[in-house]
Amino acid sequence: LFCVTLRARDTHRLASVGTLMKLIDTEDRSISGARTWPGDILPTLNRVVATCQAVGIVDIVNVENGRNNNNLAESEYRVANVKLRSFTNEATKGKTEEMDSLTHQIVEDYQKVRSTYINSQSLASNELPKFARKAVSSVPDLTTLNDDLDFWRFVDTWQVLCNTIRQAKQTQLQGVINEISVQVAMEAKGPLQLPVKRRNLPELVQKQLEEMEQSAAADYVELGMEPILDFQEILSMEDSLDRVRKLAAMIKRERARLEAKESLIKAFLTE
Repeated sequence: LFCVTLRARDTHRLASVGTLMKLIDTEDRSISGARTWPGDILPTLNRVVATCQAVGIVDIVNVENGRNNNNLAESEYRVANVKLRSFTNEATKGKTEEMDSLTHQIVEDYQKVRSTYINSQSLASNELPKFARKAVSSVPDLTTLNDDLDFWRFVDTWQVLCNTIRQAKQTQLQGVINEISVQVAMEAKGPLQLPVKRRNLPELVQKQLEEMEQSAAADYVELGMEPILDFQEILSMEDSLDRVRKLAAMIKRERARLEAKESLIKAFLTE
């Protein structure tokens, strides 16, 4: 068993909540025998793939070797004392009117969002490239939310969807950046050197690309599909009803955004 959690890159601080993981299997996928273009043998590339399963949530009490985080290597494990969190709570079984309403809303909103992204007839689905729509179509078609297991299945699936959309947005942005970079490099004097390094581009173009990245980042934040922080907040909540409220708000927000966009597109097409 081991735990995974978030760490701030600038301050090196660790989150107060982690996920307890169980190692299921390991597979050696090391690559050996590769050669360079002249024919020199490259050293073996060591690679191990681990299959793990989340088995619980823990509160991180303290980190024993975390006093001097700055002196620890990136690959060095932190040794921590943790407390397994219990999610036993009768409210998750739908014994309150609010819980019943929220669970019904989650299922309904999730079905609508999923169908919007994978339905080729949906106007709003065009904001994702084909590869992303195909990936979304493989996301489970969840129809019930009756207990804790169903809830965490919804959380896991929604995070997969958020990650898929983020990757699609990053791919679209990188494609535009690469196109601009190559075009500018081709217009410069001398032979074209690939790959094009941003530092070799004119300062004005570098500034343009940075502004594009900042604008895209701001637009993505506005989507409300952040695949890490919102889910860390869910994990840190101790009350089951609060967790359901949070997930319901996240999915409802995306449904409202897609429906508003589809209505706007239809309004333009009818004019």
